[in-house]
Amino acid sequence: MSRLFLILLTLPLLVIAEEVVLDLTYNPPLDFNYCKNNPPECKPLPSIVPKFVMVEQTTSKQWVTFFTFQLLDVYSTSKALKYDCIKEINPLYTEHPNDARLVATKTLLLAPALLYNDGYKKVTPEELDSTNMLYMFVVANNFRLLNEAKDTCNKIR
Repeated sequence: MSRLFLILLTLPLLVIAEEVVLDLTYNPPLDFNYCKNNPPECKPLPSIVPKFVMVEQTTSKQWVTFFTFQLLDVYSTSKALKYDCIKEINPLYTEHPNDARLVATKTLLLAPALLYNDGYKKVTPEELDSTNMLYMFVVANNFRLLNEAKDTCNKIR
């Protein structure tokens, strides 16, 4: 009986609701210069997020590759210089530098540059990748010259 009472009670409300038409459309005029005409309303809101710069860091793999190429450069240069037809063309060395001078010069040039003012933290991944690519070709050339020297030259050391 209570259901019948509720249905009878709501029937007049449904009839009234059908007669009232609500217009919910919103058609404002399109103004392409709204912000130009109303600058205070178009001011950007202040940001609550502090501004900061994200800097990509070099990876351990890149540094291991870099130091591996440095060691391979010294090793291949040292082995190749033991043949009479190979001469060092780097102006920092003599034509036939000894192994200690190769290691010392590379260490004395790289260590201060990387350690001073945390220089190794400022090297970008792109710079280190470019340096590694360069040394890849240097080491490959050194081993190519070493293999040619083994076939055609006399060992002097």
